[in-house]
Amino acid sequence: MPKDDLTPKDPHDRLFKRVMSDEANVRQFIKEFLPIELSSQIDLKEMKLIPTEKIKGYNKYYMDIAVECKISDTKGQLYFVFEHKSYPDPGVLLQILNYMTVTWDEQKKKNKPLIPIIPVVIYHGSSSWNVTTHFQGQFDSLNESIKPYVPEFNYVLVDLTQIPNKEIEQKAKDTPFLMASLLLMKLVALGDIEGIIKIAVIIKLSEEERIILILYLFYTLDVDQDTMQRIVKELGGEEIMPSLAEKLMSKGEIKGKQDLLIKQLRRKFGLSSSEEKMIRSVTDEAKLDAAAEAVLDAKSKDEVLKMLG
Repeated sequence: MPKDDLTPKDPHDRLFKRVMSDEANVRQFIKEFLPIELSSQIDLKEMKLIPTEKIKGYNKYYMDIAVECKISDTKGQLYFVFEHKSYPDPGVLLQILNYMTVTWDEQKKKNKPLIPIIPVVIYHGSSSWNVTTHFQGQFDSLNESIKPYVPEFNYVLVDLTQIPNKEIEQKAKDTPFLMASLLLMKLVALGDIEGIIKIAVIIKLSEEERIILILYLFYTLDVDQDTMQRIVKELGGEEIMPSLAEKLMSKGEIKGKQDLLIKQLRRKFGLSSSEEKMIRSVTDEAKLDAAAEAVLDAKSKDEVLKMLG
């Protein structure tokens, strides 16, 4: 399926953040996908998501997901930084180190004790993850006399491509949206169309969650129209959004873009006749696509409609 600059710049990242914005999904992920020696020490009842933008005299840094939680036998806290990658990124260690230094410097300025940060990289790319999991490992060579003076830390690697589908289903069985999303991120990267069609749990999700996942497939799968229509039909897309396939496949037609945006807004927020008329008056395809993209994360319809002005 053709893609252009009007599609989300990183639909993988958008889906990941949408899933992990739900604390129930984060708890399940920590409990089931992190090493037992780590997850067993975390008080999941006390964990909470925290803001992920750090400025304070620096360039802006955006951590994918940050979680504040307590270790069961101490009074300390941990920040979990989840890094989602759809390709092997050799710069991930420096990126993590930036997160750490910005966070710690902010704590220092507020006269707060420094808090340990445990980085977690979630990977689902088609290539093997060949990036070292410890900071000193990225240097070509380090003499033993030099190592004590070079920073060192590890990150937890969760490589979805190396976890069998059945194991993902079992680990995330209590959080169906998490389960379906992790499976899709893996299978999309592998190009496993038949595997995608077999994810039966999608049919049991809420309408909003199903729409999110089906749109994710539109933006990420490179398949012909017939194959995409088959996927949408098998996953219940035609049931929840009639003509979804046709509307998205005809991205070059302004009316198709208007129809899609109206349908999304009507289903999520409700839409008045005057608001629908306003959308019909918009002929800027870039604005229509940007608004349709924004619906997924929007908290109100005004947030979307103002993008059409």
